[in-house]
Amino acid sequence: MQDFAYLFRDSAVAWLQGRGDARFQRYEKYHRAELAMAPSLQPFDLERSNRRYAERCSHSQSRLVAVLDSKAFKQLSIVVVLLWGGSLLLPTVGKSQPMAAGAVLCALFVGLRVRNWRGRGKRR
Repeated sequence: MQDFAYLFRDSAVAWLQGRGDARFQRYEKYHRAELAMAPSLQPFDLERSNRRYAERCSHSQSRLVAVLDSKAFKQLSIVVVLLWGGSLLLPTVGKSQPMAAGAVLCALFVGLRVRNWRGRGKRR
């Protein structure tokens, strides 16, 4: 079994110097902001600040999760699924019942125009 303890010191020094890891820059920015907000009457408590930073990091979402959980992404995904399903369904229905498919499309477009027109009236 090999002993890799000598690598730990190198790794810790690299992390503290901020090489190749964005976590150090985030921590440093947080630490400096906490230090600036600390009142001059009380001494700055690094341990308490580190505990708050750990809580903040454990509760924060990653950017990918935040994007996937956003309302805009959910609406966009519904629109994409409906467009995809409609693009598969429309040719099939259009071949078997062209008049019904045309009537549904016309009603859909008129409904969208009316909705858009009513939306403009409410904004004014």
